[in-house]
Amino acid sequence: MPDQAAAAASRSKGPKIVVEQVDEIVLDGMKVQIRGQDLPVDNVVLDSTNPRVANTVAVGSFGSGEALQQGLRDLLWQDPDVHNLYRSVLENKGLVERIIVRSNLVVAEGNCRTVVYRKLRDNFPESPLWKTIPARVLPAEITDRQVAILLGELHVGGKNKWSPFEKAGHIHKLFSQFGITQDEIAKLLKTSKTAINHNIRAFDAMKNKYLVTFSGPGAVHKFSYFLELFKKPELRDWASRSPEALDDFVQWVGKGRIARGEDVRELRDIVTNSRALAAFKEQGRDAALKILELDRPELTSPLFKLMIEMTEALVDSRLDDIQRVRKDTTGGARAIVRNLKESLDRFVDLCELK
Repeated sequence: MPDQAAAAASRSKGPKIVVEQVDEIVLDGMKVQIRGQDLPVDNVVLDSTNPRVANTVAVGSFGSGEALQQGLRDLLWQDPDVHNLYRSVLENKGLVERIIVRSNLVVAEGNCRTVVYRKLRDNFPESPLWKTIPARVLPAEITDRQVAILLGELHVGGKNKWSPFEKAGHIHKLFSQFGITQDEIAKLLKTSKTAINHNIRAFDAMKNKYLVTFSGPGAVHKFSYFLELFKKPELRDWASRSPEALDDFVQWVGKGRIARGEDVRELRDIVTNSRALAAFKEQGRDAALKILELDRPELTSPLFKLMIEMTEALVDSRLDDIQRVRKDTTGGARAIVRNLKESLDRFVDLCELK
């Protein structure tokens, strides 16, 4: 991070830093001392490699040094979430959770809070509240791998949750940059290997496909669409069969063809029906659903859905249930089966089926 290191060096001549406390933790088998300090807010350097901004920076013209820092401030301030954070910090008159910085004062975690503090300092220049920002300063000897593990424990597996996109970005970094296996990440973050795999694949699609075409601070909020895509086996298989499928999905999300993240689940039935998929591509969701209503009535009719579930249950019926009907002496089990048969026979007659 040469530009960030240079920016950090230029800020080293600020007000005196006051050490508040020293905490010792064990990280990756090594004892690490972390110092709690209130840092002059102008001395802290924003991290351009954070998942929230990295891809936008990569495809933009942000320059370096102070120009990069100003670009990052402007970029993050465009995010509605940062405006909400501003109001929360102002109302609280401070942070609930300290930011984390490396020894050169480059942010390891807390870009948004740093931007908020600078805005508050600019808007309330006479207030001492916003001249310094509470931070936890990591020692110089800590490795990037250890920083990544620490942040993962604090903000992915711990109580202080990142946004889903930032969480996935961190998981992706642990896997791709530091070579930690998916099994190891799952144990570290106290989750399943399946969840780790879904997050890695969804983040990779966002990073290399979506954000290249649809960049900007609000773009990261579309991550739920991609996570839904890779969580469903039918959708995952469809997206993996050809690059064109994922390219189509990117365009649908970017151009608003899919209204909400949860609406991605509808695609599971659409992509497995060639007629519905063609209709979706040409005319959109409503046209695809009309075809599904004809080909898959159980998708829109509670009755047909129950009939399919009942059919599957009967096919998989257990011997003890069958024996219960055969040996029934009180009539309870037999009555249920008999009523079902009579109702089905009546329905078949009404449908004029032969």
